Amino acid sequence: MLKKQFYKQWSFYVILAAIALIGIVATFYVQSSANSDNNQVETAVVQSNPEYISYTAVSGKTSLDQLKESTADVQTKTTEYGEYVDTIGTLVGGTDGKYWTFYIDGEMASVGAGSYTQKGGEKIEWKFVNLQ
Repeated sequence: MLKKQFYKQWSFYVILAAIALIGIVATFYVQSSANSDNNQVETAVVQSNPEYISYTAVSGKTSLDQLKESTADVQTKTTEYGEYVDTIGTLVGGTDGKYWTFYIDGEMASVGAGSYTQKGGEKIEWKFVNLQ
């Protein structure tokens, strides 16, 4: 009788330990997947043509900082209003009345890219457009 009770208790503890182990492994897997996705967001830049760049914003960075980190050839100029993007790649602002403008979630930004601290997850777009 004692043997039977011992095996019942032992089985209960083995099952409990297995459930706990599965929970721990699942937690590490979910955290690992989330970290992997965050790393991809920081470097994700889509450049479908030379006059358009878009990426998903990374939390805590300015739009200008993320653009500079993601795109190799960015040149800026500083004015009394702050720093602005003059050139990306071979497209220089002022050519044919076109300038680099940036948009947050589809709307033209009302602040400079160096002043906008991203919340994370916004769609940031840079367009080389005629502003006249």
